[in-house]
This record gives sequence, structure tokens and C-alpha cells, in this order.
Amino acid sequence: MTTPAALTWTPLSRRLRMTTTKAQRRHILAARKRMEWTEHLDASLTQLPTSVRAIAAALHEQQLLRAVGRAELADGLQLIGLSDVHGTSDYLLDLDGAALHVLIETKAAATSHPRVA
Repeated sequence: MTTPAALTWTPLSRRLRMTTTKAQRRHILAARKRMEWTEHLDASLTQLPTSVRAIAAALHEQQLLRAVGRAELADGLQLIGLSDVHGTSDYLLDLDGAALHVLIETKAAATSHPRVA
């Protein structure tokens, strides 16, 4: 039996005031829900913004990257998702030349003792 994925806002995104208000967090979560993912990594890495490409390429070289996602935000920014082979997804805002890690999604682990009805 599994529990829902856990979402964690990064301390840096809070300190830089990118996720301190409910409106900011809703904006990012809405983009996360409509994100289009691909597992065709070679092609998708070249299309990533420069600010995120090096991070994604490093994960890909280590065979840790499973999928890449992208979603446009209303303010012209992009939310980029990097999903690894361990079930963790990291979300970065592309800020026109800089990337800010804003959200971590961890897949819930199976419980060691499933409930018996």
C-alpha cells in the first residue's frame, strides 16, 4: 500500500520569496498538474533552457534521469520538471538565464505491513 506523494517547497525558493504566498504556490502547482512529460531524453535535453540543461545533462549522464517535463506559466516563465529513476521529481523555475529549484515531489514508499481487510 502506498501513500500520496509528498510535496516540499525548497528553503531557497521561500527565502527568495518565490513560494511564500498561496497564490504563488497555486500558480506553480497548477503548472505542475498540466506539465507535459517525455522520456525521450536525448531530444528533450537540447530543447531545455540553458539554465536547466546542465543539471538535466548531469543526471542523464549518470543514468538517473527518467523524464523531463515542461509547462508554461502565465507570467512568461517556464516550470521544468526533472524526474529521476528513484521516483523523485524536482521542479525548477526558468528565470531567463537562471534556474531556481522550487519544489520537490517524493514518491511515497510502500508500507512494510500492508493492511489486511
